[in-house]
Amino acid sequence: MEALTDLQYQPQRTADTNDFDPFYTECKNACDFPLWLKLQHDIRAGLEQLLAETAHALPEDFAERLNTINNRISDYNKHVPSVFLRKPVLTPGNWTEECEDWL
Repeated sequence: MEALTDLQYQPQRTADTNDFDPFYTECKNACDFPLWLKLQHDIRAGLEQLLAETAHALPEDFAERLNTINNRISDYNKHVPSVFLRKPVLTPGNWTEECEDWL
């Protein structure tokens, strides 16, 4: 069997394939990123900033900032196209481990 070498090849999509590919159907008609992807980037940026600031000590408003990120995670979980992409909320005990999944 010969390997497919044409990089321009695009498989034909049918109604059946669209049912199994929610990202394709959401992005097909959009001229911008879906809300859940925007939230994902926003959450990631907030976690990167929080990690950088907590390298030496926890800031005074750590719980408030973690709550803000958790609100964004909640919104992300509402808009993500698959339940398999949902993320747990962050707590002071698990936030460093969960950051690895976001970054």
